[in-house]
Amino acid sequence: MITSMKKIPVTRDSHPFITAVDSCELKKYGYIEEEYFQSGTANIYDENEDGSLKVTYRNAPYTTRLLVRRPKKAEKFSGNVVIEILNASANFDIDRDWMLLWRKIVRDGDIYIGITSKGHVVDALKRFDEKRYAPINWANPTPVREGPAGPTFDFIKEYEMGLFWDMIVDLAKELRKDRSDLNPLKGLGKNWLFLAGWSQSGSYLARIVHSFACLPKNRRNGPLFDGYFNSGSGATDKALNSYKAGQRMMMGRPSLPEGASFIASPEPFMAVNTESENRRVFWHGDFDEPGCKFRTWQIPCSSHDTKYTLIDYYKPQLADMEKAGTVCFWEGVPENGVPMDTPYEPIFAAAFKALIDWARYGIPAPHAPKIKTAVTYEPTDMTGSLIANRKDIFGNALGGIRYPFADCPTGTCQSYTVHEDGKSLQMMFGTVKPFSPELINAIYQNEENYRRLAAESTDAAIARGFILPEDREYMIESCVRIARERGLR
Repeated sequence: MITSMKKIPVTRDSHPFITAVDSCELKKYGYIEEEYFQSGTANIYDENEDGSLKVTYRNAPYTTRLLVRRPKKAEKFSGNVVIEILNASANFDIDRDWMLLWRKIVRDGDIYIGITSKGHVVDALKRFDEKRYAPINWANPTPVREGPAGPTFDFIKEYEMGLFWDMIVDLAKELRKDRSDLNPLKGLGKNWLFLAGWSQSGSYLARIVHSFACLPKNRRNGPLFDGYFNSGSGATDKALNSYKAGQRMMMGRPSLPEGASFIASPEPFMAVNTESENRRVFWHGDFDEPGCKFRTWQIPCSSHDTKYTLIDYYKPQLADMEKAGTVCFWEGVPENGVPMDTPYEPIFAAAFKALIDWARYGIPAPHAPKIKTAVTYEPTDMTGSLIANRKDIFGNALGGIRYPFADCPTGTCQSYTVHEDGKSLQMMFGTVKPFSPELINAIYQNEENYRRLAAESTDAAIARGFILPEDREYMIESCVRIARERGLR
C-alpha cells in the first residue's frame, strides 16, 4: 500500500541522480524532470509448489524513488506512460530504456517514469547526495535470517529485493486514478501504461506477467499494464525475494537454436535483443493469440552495451557518477578494435511505437526475421557458446533486422570484448574491428555513394516498420559519420 507520494524539489545544490536535463536537453524539447519519493508498505512473497504466491512477511515499510520526465505543458501529453524498472546490475540506477527511447518519447509527448528496483543502489544514491536520499529505505525486515548459499547477485543482507513487487503493482493502480493525491500524474487524464525493463530488469517483467498481472484482484479495472517492453533480456522470472538468490537469471538454453521460451501475455509483449543475448538464444516464435501477444526482434551488428549507452550518454554526468562512486568505460584495447558504436536506438524506438500501436489500436507489431544461427559441436569463439551466428563475407551476422550498420558495414562486429590479457572477456560490451580506409573506399567509392546505400537500407527498414520515418536522418547521418571517421573520403 502506498501511503505517500512526495515531490522532492530540485535546487541549485540538489538534483536527482542520473538527471537527463543536460544529457538530453530536456528544456529544448519542452520537457521537465521531477523526482518523487514513494513510501508505503509491501509484502514479501514466495512461491507455493504450484507456483502461486504466498506471503512470508507482511507490511514491511519502504521508501523508493521515481524519476518523472514529462511535457511541461499538459496538453502535449500523448496518453502514453512508459514505466522503466531502473536497472541495478552495476549497483547504481541505470535508465537504459530511456537512453534508447528518449528521442521518440519527447517527440511524441509521452511520459517517462523510472522506478528504483533494488536496494543494491541505495549506497550509490547516498554517496551521491546523502541529504537528498536520506529517506530512501529498502531495509530487510528479516536481517537475522541466514542468507542464501551460492552466488549473491540478489542478496545484500541490509536490503530486501522482494519489496519491489508491491511497489510497482500499487504504483500502476494509482497511475490509473486521475484524481488520486498518490498519483504523480494527477490531473493529466486517461493513460496507457507500458512497463519496460532492460537486461536484469527484463526478468522483473517476466515475473510480473507470470505472478502478478494475471491475478484477478489486479485486473478488476482492466489490465495492470497495457503492454510490456523487454529489451536486452530473456524470459526467466526474477526471484521473488533476496533469499531465493542462487544465481543470475538464466540465459537460455544453448542447445536450442530456434529459441527456448516465450512470454504468454494477454497484453502485447515486445522482446528486442542484441547479439550479446542472441549468443544464448532466448526467444521462440511470434504469437497472435488472445492470451499470447508476443513479438521478438533481433538486431545484428550490435552488443548489449555500446559506446553511446555506456560512455557518451554519461559524459554530462561524470561528476555525479564520481560522487556515486561508479565509472563506465570500455574494457578493450585499441589493438583489438574500437568500442561497439552501432546506432541501434531507432530500432528500439520503432519497437516501442509498435507496442503502443498494438496495445492502443489493435495493430499487431511487425514480424521480424531472426539472426541466422547454427549449432556447432565446438565453440566458434571465446564465449564458449555452441550457437554460432551465420556470417557474411565481412564476418558480420546474417539475418535479423537489417539497417545500414549491418547492410553497409565499415568494420567487423563482435558482441563481446577481449580484455588486455587476451584471455578474459567483457561479455556485454562489444568491439568493432574497423576496415582499413583502403578497403572502405574500395567498397563504397566515396561518401556520396555510401550515403545512397545507407539511405536505401534505412528506407527498406522504414517500409518494414523497423525504423520510424522520424529517425531516418539520424540513422543515415550516424552511419555516414562513422564511415567518415574510419577513412571514407
